[in-house]
Amino acid sequence: MPTQNILLSIIIAAHNSGNYLRATLQSLLDALGESLSRCEIILVNDASTDDTGELLAGFAQAIPQARYFSVEFKNIGKVRNFAIANSHGEYVTMLDSDDLLKSNSLNEISIFLDNKKPDLLLTKLYEVRKLTKADKIWNGLQTECLTQDDAITRFLLHKDFQAHLIGQFIKRTLLLANPIPSFTCYEDFYVFPQILTQSRNIVFSRESHYLYIKRSSSLSNSPSAEKIHNLFLCTEKMDTLFGQKFHDLVLCHWLDIELKQKKWITQSVLLDTLNKKIRETRCLGFFINPTIRFSYKKKAAKLLWKK
Repeated sequence: MPTQNILLSIIIAAHNSGNYLRATLQSLLDALGESLSRCEIILVNDASTDDTGELLAGFAQAIPQARYFSVEFKNIGKVRNFAIANSHGEYVTMLDSDDLLKSNSLNEISIFLDNKKPDLLLTKLYEVRKLTKADKIWNGLQTECLTQDDAITRFLLHKDFQAHLIGQFIKRTLLLANPIPSFTCYEDFYVFPQILTQSRNIVFSRESHYLYIKRSSSLSNSPSAEKIHNLFLCTEKMDTLFGQKFHDLVLCHWLDIELKQKKWITQSVLLDTLNKKIRETRCLGFFINPTIRFSYKKKAAKLLWKK
């Protein structure tokens, strides 16, 4: 397939995902429908010890639009950068190897991307804890255009979308301009804010095509000192990037680190930075800012009272 005709690159990074891959790959085909002809599927097996590589290689042999790679990075950030470097689509989206897509969804989304040419098409992820109770019906795109400021505000509020690369449709040039770091967790959080600041034509769809299956073994459910260090670096970068206009909203993220993850932080320089950020919530401007949710004002007030 000529690379100039590829509209969408779909990246699947997999590590020991043999128990889920058949369902994930079938859901991808069902979601693509006729749009498969204008897409490429990039399959990357990263150091798996189960049948993940065999399943991905077999899929690539059966589907001409699929390409299979095997690497030994043991690092999701490196895998995603590798996949992007080997992609050719105008847009890139990512699908985790244990998640599912709704039938026919990518067919409609591909038509929208081809016609409207947004910088970003952001979608609301549908978090699933019990697959038997999940809504698997695709009801069509429900789009609205966002200003950059509105998109940043919604992101910081964790309203509608978060710093996930899965389920989002991003111009490949934006991903190439913002390399993903070699993190084992929060690698998407590191680049997502910068992609927002470099995008002008941003579209959001409330209808979700993506079933984000929350599993007990997921990386986000097992915190560690390394992961929280990455989270700290991401928050620090985001604070600098978004600047004073969004500073109070970013302070809410610092409050979450103080209240939920501080026990994992041991470096004195990081603790000093965190303490400084918490002190910045102790001002009238933070408490009267209408964009700050009451729950965060309450958290800041409790910390101030303890002080």
